[in-house]
This record gives sequence, structure tokens and C-alpha cells, in this order.
Amino acid sequence: MGKIFVGQSVAANYFKGIEYIGGKLQFLENEMVFTSHALNFQTGSISIPYNYVSHVEKRNTLFIVPNGISVFTLDGAKHKFVVWNRGEIISFIQSKKSVQHEQNSMLNN
Repeated sequence: MGKIFVGQSVAANYFKGIEYIGGKLQFLENEMVFTSHALNFQTGSISIPYNYVSHVEKRNTLFIVPNGISVFTLDGAKHKFVVWNRGEIISFIQSKKSVQHEQNSMLNN
């Protein structure tokens, strides 16, 4: 399954409009939450439940720096983050997404 991130947070930037918002991406049991630093022009937080993730892709920052991920949700939204260790983070999100979908399937049967 790879590295377990539950209960941990990583430094991250969230791309909103034309601004990269600095903050932390925290990995909880059922969701990931980005919380901005107070010094940004745009502040706040965004929560993405793992079972609401349709897929995750690698992306490059400034077209050449391999340190970004795009998280797509079931409503068609695209959330872009800049993180280090993106391969491990993508694997973790995909594994949590799979576990959440399996649990939901068992509850619906």
C-alpha cells in the first residue's frame, strides 16, 4: 500500500485562480483537508473526502517542475496542489479511495 499518511500533514500549495495559496495538506481517516496560512490573500480550507475522489494525476508546475498533483472529484472539479513526494501521496489517496469505495459498496449490499 505504500506510506501511510493518516494523521500527518505536508507542506502544500493550492492553486486557486491565478494564485498559489501556501498551507498544509492534512490527511485524515476519511478525507484530506488543505488549510491555508494566515498570510495569504485568500485564506480558508478545503476538504475532499476520499470517496468523493474520481482520480488523481501527476502534473508539472510551470510546465517543467514535477511536483504537482491534480485531484479530480465526482462533481467534475479539479483541485491542483504542489507537494513533495507526489508519487507516495498519489498512491496513498488512490488506496484510501479504493478502501472507501469498498466500504460504501458493502454498506449498500
